[in-house]
Amino acid sequence: MSADGKPRPVVVRSSRAPALEVAAAVLIPIGVLVLAGNWFTSYACFIHSCGSPDTGNHVTYAVTAPVVVAAVVWTFISAWRREASWIYLWHGPVGLVALIVAVLCAVPTFEVSTPEPEHTPWTGCVEYSGGDSDCPGG
Repeated sequence: MSADGKPRPVVVRSSRAPALEVAAAVLIPIGVLVLAGNWFTSYACFIHSCGSPDTGNHVTYAVTAPVVVAAVVWTFISAWRREASWIYLWHGPVGLVALIVAVLCAVPTFEVSTPEPEHTPWTGCVEYSGGDSDCPGG
């Protein structure tokens, strides 16, 4: 009741932000597991057989990493808008781990290789024990 005796209107704050924050907070660990699994299948070695990234690994990283980063950013923005400072105790470490995994488990689309050494042709003479030689003139 207000001071003049009239009932106060009930203000209902309807927002999907907490639900989206929860969805993002659940999505982050799932994305971290997908990124780690994708990296493992790209570069793991099993019984003398090592994998190399294929197109599917590149696409999985290219889709999952930005989604994880966006989810981390959204959880911080949503918690800040709700003024829920206590939730940073959860979002902070989880977000930090997620960003580290997104960087360390990268599957680059370019080929990383060492340059081939320059080949210098052999121009010297070789004497064989059987009397043959590769020297010009005999």
